[in-house]
Amino acid sequence: MNVIITGNPMKGILQLTEGRSGSNWLGSLTDSTGVLGRSEEWVDPHQLNLNPKKLNGEQYIASIIDHASTPNGFFAIKMFPRHLHWFQMQYGYDLIKHLNRSHDILFIKLTRRDRVGQAISFTKALQTGAWRAHRGTTKTPEYDFEQICRSYFMIGRSYDYWNSYVNAMQLKNRCFVYEDLLENPVEYVDAIAAHAGITGYEHKIKTDLVVQRNSQTEEWRRRFEVDMKSREFVSYTTPSRQPSRHISNIIRFFRKKQMKPVPYSA
Repeated sequence: MNVIITGNPMKGILQLTEGRSGSNWLGSLTDSTGVLGRSEEWVDPHQLNLNPKKLNGEQYIASIIDHASTPNGFFAIKMFPRHLHWFQMQYGYDLIKHLNRSHDILFIKLTRRDRVGQAISFTKALQTGAWRAHRGTTKTPEYDFEQICRSYFMIGRSYDYWNSYVNAMQLKNRCFVYEDLLENPVEYVDAIAAHAGITGYEHKIKTDLVVQRNSQTEEWRRRFEVDMKSREFVSYTTPSRQPSRHISNIIRFFRKKQMKPVPYSA
């Protein structure tokens, strides 16, 4: 773990996106430089291996920055809408607003043009737990029209959320599209390096991640396109999970607090 003085302003990036957008691949490229932060979903307590109930918000943020930073003090945090909502529910305030007041942040919006392909990839990862190409799985994914529908519309809501958030907050941001970076991702790395004020990193860029698309993906795409025209799907466009019926949610309801699961969860 790096030793970072979180009381002083630092430079870093917040990548605002949704799962299966190419964020792992791009993060692996910036990670490989050793000076552009360590990109990951650090807001997720499972990534930090911490019990958030035993920490206050400032302590949790300090841990996020610590894990996300390279030794030169530059940090990289990947964030989905559900992460922002989870932090708000846990600690009662806006994590992005807090970080933006304390540090010099480059906001990056990353999207994927092939929404169907992203939804299929998201569905496969949900079923198998293999969110990265180099992490194997013994589970075989099965075509699930309902789940792909829910993923497809959830992804759209997530992208709309980030557009609305940065516009409402008037945050300057850089927009990147996954497909436009496939042949040459240097533009993405250059934008982050420019914000960090770092040069001479080009020869260090590398990754061992590979595209997970295969013949099964294309088969599912064809089935999905047929099903969308022949089957009823409107009921599958709502959020994937409704609030659970347990005592903590009843208490949250009467206190007018957000019930679990966290919004934008798959």
